[in-house]
Amino acid sequence: MTTATSTFPIDLGAYKQITLDPANSTLTNEQREALKANIQLCRDAIVFFTATGAARGVGGHTGGPYDTVPEVMILDALFRGNPDKFVPIFFDEAGHRVATQYLMATLEGALPAEQLMNYRMAGSTLPGHPELKLTPGVKFSSGRLGHMWPYVNGVAMANPGKAAFCLGSDGSQQEGNDAEAARLAVAQHLNVKLLIDDNDVTIAGHPSKYLPGFSVKQTLEGHGVKVLEGDGEDLDGLYARICEAINTPGPVAVISKRPMCPGIEGLEGSNHGHDVISVDLALKYLEGKGRTAAVEYLKGIEKPKNDYSFLGAGDKWGSNRNVFGEAVVKILDGMSEEDRKAKVMVIDSDLEGSCGLKKIHDAHPEIFIPSGIMERGNLSAAAGFGMEAGKQGIFATFAAFLEMCISEITMARLNYSNLLCHFSHSGID
Repeated sequence: MTTATSTFPIDLGAYKQITLDPANSTLTNEQREALKANIQLCRDAIVFFTATGAARGVGGHTGGPYDTVPEVMILDALFRGNPDKFVPIFFDEAGHRVATQYLMATLEGALPAEQLMNYRMAGSTLPGHPELKLTPGVKFSSGRLGHMWPYVNGVAMANPGKAAFCLGSDGSQQEGNDAEAARLAVAQHLNVKLLIDDNDVTIAGHPSKYLPGFSVKQTLEGHGVKVLEGDGEDLDGLYARICEAINTPGPVAVISKRPMCPGIEGLEGSNHGHDVISVDLALKYLEGKGRTAAVEYLKGIEKPKNDYSFLGAGDKWGSNRNVFGEAVVKILDGMSEEDRKAKVMVIDSDLEGSCGLKKIHDAHPEIFIPSGIMERGNLSAAAGFGMEAGKQGIFATFAAFLEMCISEITMARLNYSNLLCHFSHSGID
């Protein structure tokens, strides 16, 4: 059995502390090879230590931080080479990509590498989202999508003459906060640089399918933001675009198109890559990269056994989210299809599997709208559907997101809307 004192099985000392200057937008062969080596090293490390979370049953996220490694490696080299030109923080709108922050804290010497093997464990100070003043080396707090860019606007205002960077995603760009942030950044000519991972993947599926017509590039350009789009796995092209963004005054978005989890067999292009990688897929990946010690460590992790005794009405296990979905389905089953379509509307915010709405989607797709990461607008739409007597709007999201919807809930109340909301996972952030 592995222990918390085991040595980190991937040699992070191999990380190359290179420097880059945005005045030179073409990589030398030496710089390119060093960046490629760093990218591979860090992607292997992320797969490994996030998989320890899967092995222990505490979950996590692999694909997001894995995807954005090329951007982070370039930024790290730029920060090192030009410390006076940048705010040297890897701000990230997607808090669940926290593995990036933990890995960089380790490479900077603030966090022991061995601690990474306790990823998301209770008491490890490595929670599922970055928390300032909790984890050594973590330089900001971040949680739900779409809330960091507006914050970074203020950071840019506080640091005139420096560029502030914000890692983003096609998912976070669906949130209304980012539209407001874009307008302010353009109006005030803020020196904010967005590095957006556009992999067409969110928890519940692919934005190109459930939000046809939505384009990150066109949306940002509509707000007046300069956009540079290209292949995120083309290292030379990516570096050139980042240099152009830095050398262009004002807000610029570098959009990197890539599949989710490029190079990970079984996850590439799949929305399952959004979650933590399975132990089996991690073992296969690490074996292919020759990471024998990491493979042996993962194989040695014993998933904790649940030895609690649960008292209840029976021996059947369930979850509140699924009970909610099943209860709604039972009512819908008693209605005709015509009545269902006329009287009930269910609107999802990319969390149908997490909040019980998938039960409804599977049973009655005719009344289900798979929408994007737009909680406030989706709740209001469900409320608007339920404004008329005899009609019912249904909405669900995580309880941690409830505070975002307070004004919309008030509007629904003032309009006497028939709105049923399920806020799941109460007490968990």
